[in-house]
Amino acid sequence: MIEKIAENLYTTRVPLPDNPLRYINVYIIKGADEGDRTLVIDTGFNRPECENAIQEALDELEVKDVDIFITHLHSDHCGLAARFASRNSTVYTGEIDGEYINFEVGSLYWSMLEDLFATHGFPKATDGRKNTDFHPGRQYSLDKRVDFTYISDGDVLEYGGYRLRAFMTPGHTPGHMCLYDEENRRLFSGDHILGTITPNITLELGVENPLGDYLESLARTDKLKVDHIMNTHGTHVDNMHERIAELYEHHTARAAEVVKLLGNDWKHAYDVAADMTWEIDCRNWDEFPVAQKWFATGEAVSHLQYLMYEGKVIREERNGVWYYRNK
Repeated sequence: MIEKIAENLYTTRVPLPDNPLRYINVYIIKGADEGDRTLVIDTGFNRPECENAIQEALDELEVKDVDIFITHLHSDHCGLAARFASRNSTVYTGEIDGEYINFEVGSLYWSMLEDLFATHGFPKATDGRKNTDFHPGRQYSLDKRVDFTYISDGDVLEYGGYRLRAFMTPGHTPGHMCLYDEENRRLFSGDHILGTITPNITLELGVENPLGDYLESLARTDKLKVDHIMNTHGTHVDNMHERIAELYEHHTARAAEVVKLLGNDWKHAYDVAADMTWEIDCRNWDEFPVAQKWFATGEAVSHLQYLMYEGKVIREERNGVWYYRNK
């Protein structure tokens, strides 16, 4: 089922089965005239339910061949990029996340990420498997590399009569990128700004202060003139600037909670995450699914690292694990 937002602009809800996010809003900008290219913004997981939903939307719009824009590296946004790309398709993304996406194809990336989380106290799986085996990002990722066309901050894509300017917003991922329609004051925000839920700011290979990056990106975004947010998860965002203020407030409160939990003790991120406040239907930390413990630990790391860069906490390495304490 598609919904028309504006002339040549449509959205469809693509289900994310067995996932707390439930669905992703995929946006489709149809060519204005016969022969013009159509742009699909993000794709959902690499699984049949997502593929069928997008295909049904394209069939309803009588579109057969598309170009694709990927906002960031997470599999619920890029998982079907290779599947929907034909020989004639251009698949756009930023170079930073594009390199991560192609690196994820295979096991090396996931092995390195597993080792990185272990340095923050995440315990090894006990059944002989790896923790990343339970990660939906790995389970439903691309099955082959994509020949991306990389675009940079400020580059313009033209589809359906719209001029869409690439707008870099690192934080949720190292190279997250939005599209800004300045004329119509519309922002395709990917996971940079969401309704109801807050974007997961987590640990990633090669990134030291993801929350710091995210807050800087929010400040930059707050300067844009935006009336319409095309967010991918959660409820509709009515006022972008108010939502940005709420996100600042959320992370300020989160950082204060982490400081309180540390007290005068040395703790690693996994132990901090176990005591943080989470909105999940589990009685205690032990009941958290492995994937949710993973996301929670990544969130704890991002706040600990932010506090360290702000000069409020210190860290030291003990037997290959990073421990943090209030300064």
